Amino acid sequence: MAMPRIPHPNLLSLPPLLRAGFRPFFLAGPFWALTVVVLWVSSLAGEFTLPTGLDPLTWHRHEMLFGYLGAVIAGFLMTAI
Repeated sequence: MAMPRIPHPNLLSLPPLLRAGFRPFFLAGPFWALTVVVLWVSSLAGEFTLPTGLDPLTWHRHEMLFGYLGAVIAGFLMTAI
């Protein structure tokens, strides 16, 4: 039978957002998604050119797959671990 885990006193002094490793990732996911959407729409509107060799649609697919999804998967894995 496992012993109940007692939280470390220093852990309790941290703000709730920083008490678990997955929480910052889940918080960063929506902010990153909003940032990328604003950049993508601005690029499609021709307001600026992204410093990449990809066209805006390909860049959008890349960022949603490797940027946003990566943050969500990291958060999920840290929750499961």
